[in-house]
Amino acid sequence: MPSAPVPEWLTADLFVSVLEKNVENFDKITKFTADTPFAAGENFLSILWAIEIEVVLKDGSTKICRYMLKIPPTSAQAQALIGMMSSFKRERICYYELFPAFDEMYRKAGRTTKIAPNAYSFDKDLGFDVILMEDVRQDGFKNMNRLEGLDMAHTKHALEVIAQFHAASATYIVNNNGLPQLMMEPMLKENMIQMLAQAQKPQEEMLLECLPLYKAEDLKEKLKSYRDKYLEQVVNSQKRNMDDFNVLSHGDCWCNNIMFQHDGQNNVLNTLLVDFQVGRFTSPVYDLLYFLLSSSCLENKLKYFDYFIQYYHQQLLENLKILGYSKKLPTLRDLHLWMYDFSFMGYTVILKSLPVVLLDPSALKDINVDNMMGDKKDGGAMQKAMYTGERYCKQMQQLLPWLANKGYFD
Repeated sequence: MPSAPVPEWLTADLFVSVLEKNVENFDKITKFTADTPFAAGENFLSILWAIEIEVVLKDGSTKICRYMLKIPPTSAQAQALIGMMSSFKRERICYYELFPAFDEMYRKAGRTTKIAPNAYSFDKDLGFDVILMEDVRQDGFKNMNRLEGLDMAHTKHALEVIAQFHAASATYIVNNNGLPQLMMEPMLKENMIQMLAQAQKPQEEMLLECLPLYKAEDLKEKLKSYRDKYLEQVVNSQKRNMDDFNVLSHGDCWCNNIMFQHDGQNNVLNTLLVDFQVGRFTSPVYDLLYFLLSSSCLENKLKYFDYFIQYYHQQLLENLKILGYSKKLPTLRDLHLWMYDFSFMGYTVILKSLPVVLLDPSALKDINVDNMMGDKKDGGAMQKAMYTGERYCKQMQQLLPWLANKGYFD
């Protein structure tokens, strides 16, 4: 049974044009179902509907077609966020304009690639933006356990597809003198920066309150003094020069937005990126820092941090050369230096991302974006669960001193 009522507009007829264009010898639909299969805490800024359609082909045989339909959320706060960030418009540009161009670039270079699921379009204007994709779960793609984090093999495969994505976008930027206009504009306008500062206050206070749990009371004053510097660094990071090495970032590059396909021995065959709602024109280390600090398992996260950067760099150069990138290639030293320009991502991960990544769904009854921001009656309970969970505390005991010792809070 679906966990939410099916919208009145979400009917079989809506998909006829998609099936006519993409299913050979399509005749008619005989069965249509829509379900919301994802648990609370897995998606906050959209609703995902899994669509299953049984069709009859012109030879009388039947076929099952599966799609994933992404629609705006119902929460007023989530709607406000995606409106200010133009999230669905950004993602539509990625799926319908840029990814086909990236695939063609690789094809011309003699490589077959697939960075993200295929996307399709309805012939009807619904009055709001949606994304219709193939449901790659039918091909065995799945997310790994976010609570455990990615092991060495999955981390490396993720870095490979991130490097492939970054190389394609960097080459596209040089060849086309930039990205579509929306992607080139600063994402955080002045009113959004003030909203960000206000919205994260409950999270910052909870973080400071819980420092004894992280065995990091000695960092309290440093973290308090860093809060204003953090916002300044976020603003400064949006000032990019075309002479810099720039990419289209994923923007929310953590393990729930990476899907893996395995063989019978559980070896990774293919890797896909999903959810491009906050993509932007920026440095590649935005995604790299975000991904490594949020998604690699704790056992490897810090021990192999520099190795992972080297591995990504190797993959990035390989893809840039394949695509004929015409400007100066970034060095490994460049990547490490850029890490300090984007060191605010360390604070971003421990304050905003990791508490959500490591939140056990069984720890709380009502997980949603309003409570995550601490705005509703259960906001305090969710905030407490996020910052006091056993997994989060264990990671913070290692991450906080590591980030401090690297000068990321200075």
